[in-house]
Amino acid sequence: MMRNPLLRSLVIGLALLLVLLGCAGTGARQSSGVQRLYVFNCGESTVEDISRWTPGVNVGKPGAFSANCYLIQHANGLMLWDSGINDGVASMPEGFQRNKVSPRYTLRKAFSAQLAAIGIDAAQITRVAFSHTHGDHVGNANLFTAGTLYIQQAEYDAAFGFEAATKWNFEVELYDKLRSRKTVKLSGDHDVFGDGSVVIISTPGHTPGHQSLLVRLPRRGPVILSGDMVHLQENWTARRVPSFNYDVEQSRKSMEKVAAVIADTGAELWINHDKAQSDRIPKAPAYID
Repeated sequence: MMRNPLLRSLVIGLALLLVLLGCAGTGARQSSGVQRLYVFNCGESTVEDISRWTPGVNVGKPGAFSANCYLIQHANGLMLWDSGINDGVASMPEGFQRNKVSPRYTLRKAFSAQLAAIGIDAAQITRVAFSHTHGDHVGNANLFTAGTLYIQQAEYDAAFGFEAATKWNFEVELYDKLRSRKTVKLSGDHDVFGDGSVVIISTPGHTPGHQSLLVRLPRRGPVILSGDMVHLQENWTARRVPSFNYDVEQSRKSMEKVAAVIADTGAELWINHDKAQSDRIPKAPAYID
């Protein structure tokens, strides 16, 4: 067992770098990978006291979060990353709040309608992955049963186990149709298309099998889609972790792992729930290449 945490971090970073580079192939093959990325506004949420997400600071201050969905157009097919807040919320003028401590969700336009506006039907999406199984990330998961699901084994066990609702507070009805679909169960990082252009990065901590995504865009360069590995830029800077995460220490290790990938690749970190950053990212029907 490796007891030196610095050495362990370096080994993890090196292993991921080998995944990224080892499958990259020739320059021509790399250029035929990701063609464009669509980012969708898949809802927003507000909280009365954001300090639950920023322990030790911002006590009593209100806050707002973004919730995005991402569609990756690759030479070998379409991939969905996260599906946002359930489309039903779009018809609720006051939004939706699951309980008193939960954020209040709002949705301007249903995700299915946003996809239709760029000429995409859910049945065309051949690969589906979610950062994790909380409701604001799998809200429309049941629409995407045609694609292969990529999920960490630990997340699969929690999401589809008999304690999904009682222990993990997952809303099983939002994603239950994926239970019998073709699934690739992961135990770590995974090169989705086999060319290094889209790599799932295992980042457990927020949930048992949380994952983030590295996408190599042909012009903009590499970006990392955070999921809830981190919620806000200030949390990233301070390596601040909410106490309600499944494993706080594991969350910090995942943050350091992603920091090592950023150092190796020069990737931008797109923090899904950081509304100030999200507002600066072009939304569909525009795309990023």
